[in-house]
Amino acid sequence: MVREELQATAGLAHLDLSEDEAAAALPAFELMLEYFAAMKAADEDEGAFGVPVLDLPPTTQAFSAGNRLRFDATANNSNNTNSNPLYNLANELLNRSPESENRFVVIPNVL
Repeated sequence: MVREELQATAGLAHLDLSEDEAAAALPAFELMLEYFAAMKAADEDEGAFGVPVLDLPPTTQAFSAGNRLRFDATANNSNNTNSNPLYNLANELLNRSPESENRFVVIPNVL
């Protein structure tokens, strides 16, 4: 890419590049164009992947790590309920409610 092409492209994008900015940006734009040319060559070269790239199935995930979440297990047994501050807070709130049933606060119908 020559500086005139860069200025024309910048003009199409409504960018007003000074000569210094154009000189600084020119190597980056040339590198991008080389990358685009390499991607196009990979699309057209069947030997790169054994099949044309356009015939490959789309990738839905870059890594096949699977489920990386922790196993969700209950911890409410008789040994640790007193040491869990959230459990104690829930009990305190239930005790302060006018009516509760099966660890739920009972409220009157509103409709």
